[in-house]
This record gives sequence, C-alpha cells and structure tokens, in this order.
Amino acid sequence: MRLCRRIGRSRAAARWAAALLSALLAMAALPTLAQQPADATAARAELKQTEREIGRLKKLLGTLKQEMSGLEGELKKSESEIGRLRRESGEIEQQIQEGETRLQDLRQQAQQLQAALEAQQEQIARQVRAAYMAGRQDYLKMVLNQDEPARVARMLRYYGDVNRARVEEISRYTQTIEQIRTASSQIAEQQSTLQRDRQTLASRQREMQAEQDKRTEVLASLRGRSQSQQQQISSREAERAELAALIKKLDEAITSIPTPAGSLPFAQAKGKLPLPVQGQIKARFGSQRGADARLKWDGLLIGAREGAQVHAIHGGRVVFADWLRGSGLLLILDHGNGYLSLYGHNQSLLREVGSWVQPGEAIATVGSSGGQGEAALYFSIRHRGQPLDPAAWCMLSS
Repeated sequence: MRLCRRIGRSRAAARWAAALLSALLAMAALPTLAQQPADATAARAELKQTEREIGRLKKLLGTLKQEMSGLEGELKKSESEIGRLRRESGEIEQQIQEGETRLQDLRQQAQQLQAALEAQQEQIARQVRAAYMAGRQDYLKMVLNQDEPARVARMLRYYGDVNRARVEEISRYTQTIEQIRTASSQIAEQQSTLQRDRQTLASRQREMQAEQDKRTEVLASLRGRSQSQQQQISSREAERAELAALIKKLDEAITSIPTPAGSLPFAQAKGKLPLPVQGQIKARFGSQRGADARLKWDGLLIGAREGAQVHAIHGGRVVFADWLRGSGLLLILDHGNGYLSLYGHNQSLLREVGSWVQPGEAIATVGSSGGQGEAALYFSIRHRGQPLDPAAWCMLSS
C-alpha cells in the first residue's frame, strides 16, 4: 500500500514538473513571437526611410549646376549619350546570347523528338505486322480451339495487352507530333526575336558611331583652344573644387540613408579590398599631375582595356551616377560611416542612384570620358571628404 502511495506521489510530482517546464518554455517563446512582427515593422520603416532619403538625394542631384563652356556642355551630352547607347548595346548583346542558347536548346529538343518519332513509327510498324500475322490464323478460332479454360483466359489477356500497348504507342506518337509542332513554332518565334534584337543592336551601333564622331570633333575643338599653363592649372583647380563641392553635398545628404543590416563596416576591410579593375597603375596617390608640381593626384589612375568591367570594391549604395566635368562619367558609392569610393572616366554606368550593390558587382565599364585620350579608370577613396591613399586600403598586387 505504501509503495502504491509513493508511486502515486512520484507520478504527481512528474506531472507537476512537466507542466512547470511547459509553462517556462511558453514564457520563453513569448518574446520571440512578439519580436517577429516588431522586426517586420522595423524593416518596413527602414525601407520607407531609405526610399524617402534616396528621393531627397535624387532631387538634390537634379538641382546641381555645373559651370562649363559650350564645348564642355557638348562633350557632356555626347559622352552621356555614348554611355547610354553602350549600356543598351550590352543589354541587347546579352539578350542575343541568351536567345542563341535558347534556340540551340530548342533545336536539340526538336532533334530528340524527331528521333523519338522515328522510333515510335518503327514500333507501331512492328505491332501492325504482328497483328497482321495473328489475323491470318483467325484469332477467334485460335482462342476457341484451346482445350484448357485457363489457357484461353491467358490468351485473351495477352491479346488485350497487345491491343492496349498498340493504342498507347499510337497516343504517344500523336503527342510527339504535337510536341514537334510546338518546338518548330518556338524555334521560328525565337529566330524572329533574334532577328529583331540584331537589327536593334545594329541601329544602336550606328547611333553610337555617330556620337563618337561628334565627340571626336568636340575634343579637337577643346584641344585647339589656346590655353596657357596657368589657365590649365586654373581649370584643373576648378574641376577639383567642383568634385569637392559635390562630395560635400553628398556627405550632408546621405547621413540619413540606412546601411543594409549585415554589411561589413568599410573600415574593417582596410588592406584587404580588391582593386576595381585589373591594369597598369599609371598614376599613384600624391604623384604629380600634369606639368605643374602644384597639382597632385588624389587617387589612382588605372589603365585598362576599354569596355572592361569596373567592380565595386565593397558593398555600398550608389549616390552619384552622372557626368561631371573633369571626371567624365562618374559613379560614387557610399559605404557608410562617411566612406565613399569614386570611379571616373567610365565608358558607361551600369547602376543608378539609390541602388545597393554587393562587393565585386559590376558597376561601370572602363572608358575615356571627360576628354581623356586613352582608356583608364580614375579611382579614389574618401572619408568625410578627405582623400585617402587607395594603396593603404586595396591589395595592389592582387
């Protein structure tokens, strides 16, 4: 009796402990359940703030005025148009490449279907020949002449299976014919699409050649202007001041734009960043720029093949993507905490203001915009407006 009472008390204690444990687990889960909607609300609020701040940034950029001569204005228009046409041409070339791959797949599919159709034709022909041979022996007589009822049943099942197999084979044959018709229609449609894309690409290339001819004339006129060394220095100083004023306005405008969660702080990547493009370094930070020793490079000038892709050195948001006097087609990334990276003299810009790019993502292509004589990338890093030596941040030998 006492043993039974002890067992009962043990069971009651076990039930009480289990209930207590369940209650504790439920209480522990409450913050997690409550946190989910809170996280979603915070994410929506951050997204709205980002969109609002980017809208404000775009409005600010739309009010920027650049002091330039008529020829410089023509150069900006021409190089911006060339950049747009090159970007569109690249997109069309990608569509053509994907379309050709799709066409090749469709043709291979059509060949496989044709081979299957021929195999099905041969199978149906064999079945027809077998049915013909069986018919010559009088199917009903052969069945009725069997002495054993079980054998008769087996023969009936056999002929039933043969007939069903023949019907199924004919059905598959019909389906294959329909699939071949569909594939042929898709091939014809894909060929028409490719033809239209090639015509569009040819048109863009003609427009681009006309713009390049116009740019050549503008550059010849700009270089034909007689400028003293002092005037050239003044022009360079004006371009530097214009870039500095732009960066100052950007620094003031982007402080409220949130950085996506989980992104590595830019400062922690110091010394481990890749160069935006591989090529010969033609000018280093602090080296003399031009004939006058008073002008210094505030970044790197990297010679590279025209049209080569320029990659983001770190995750960041595009805060400027336009033509700027002295820098040509310029793209600026904000990496948070006052850090910016600048990519100038591009042939085309692949991202728009407000878009977030991942480390290593293509953002532009190497060019000679801004009146340069050869293809090269101007690359600079700034912190709160002050230029930093890229050699201290990037792996120059990588």
